[in-house]
Amino acid sequence: MINPKLPKIWYGGDYNPDQWPKEIWLEDMRLFKLAHIDVASLPIFSWSLLQPEEARYEFGWLDEILDLMAKNGIYACLATSTAAHPAWMARRYPDVLRVDFHGRKRRFGIRHNSCPNSPTYRHYSRLLASKLAERYKDHPTLVAWHVSNEYGGECYCENCARAFRVWLQKRYGSLEEVNKRWNTRFWNHTFCDWEEIVPPNILTEHTSELDRTRTAFPSISLDYQRFMSDSLLECYRLEYEAIKEHTPDIMVTTNFMRAYKPLNYFAWAPYLDVISWDSYPTNRSDMSDVAFWHDLMRGLKEGQPFMLMEQTPS
Repeated sequence: MINPKLPKIWYGGDYNPDQWPKEIWLEDMRLFKLAHIDVASLPIFSWSLLQPEEARYEFGWLDEILDLMAKNGIYACLATSTAAHPAWMARRYPDVLRVDFHGRKRRFGIRHNSCPNSPTYRHYSRLLASKLAERYKDHPTLVAWHVSNEYGGECYCENCARAFRVWLQKRYGSLEEVNKRWNTRFWNHTFCDWEEIVPPNILTEHTSELDRTRTAFPSISLDYQRFMSDSLLECYRLEYEAIKEHTPDIMVTTNFMRAYKPLNYFAWAPYLDVISWDSYPTNRSDMSDVAFWHDLMRGLKEGQPFMLMEQTPS
């Protein structure tokens, strides 16, 4: 059981009321009840509305929709909205922007565009999660927490380069051990100073713009993926811990993406109170693939119940 407030199999999905006029909200509630929906995940991508300026937060609209849901018997899997940073943050603090596989500094746009090792991103994402948890800890609709959304992607900026070297020092202890484990004498890759180690991308070790698994130096590329998975996990854990300070008894999760190779979900699983994932099979997906993904999610916590957070409607 995820929450005794709702002791049944939950039925619902993502809900984006902030993307629609308020006049539609009442009709949403009517349709939810007709469909027997009892849980909605929100607000997934609303950071700019919740924090329109660095020192100003606006929770009034979220208060209104949550109160309306409560009146209509709809529960909330409350999201932290940190999967896409606001435009003001990118403009004022460019360290939040990722450097891509080609070494280019990104501008504001899309969603997976926050550097996981940006001090700015980590500070403000944790702060928003904390403010949400403090405000809604006693709200009758709250049954679970949804941190960020579909963690993934990579960054190759200077913040990540510095953090990668620290990660390597903790993992291997010495530069000599790094050279030994990575077999750096091959093709003259020996490192004599930590500062010589840079993130592997198309400018350094990778040989294909289309196939990122093609690398001239697999050891550093594999460790960088491990490091990036750990970096994103640290971001998740910052929000998790901020939420738990206010709602220690409410389960916290984030939504996984089937067998997504860049993240080590087995390393993440201990820090999720309940596993959740998004299923988007195509018309070419084999049934056994989908069955395997469900099995994987069930196995991450040794057979405990899991949530199907998103599901393709067609």
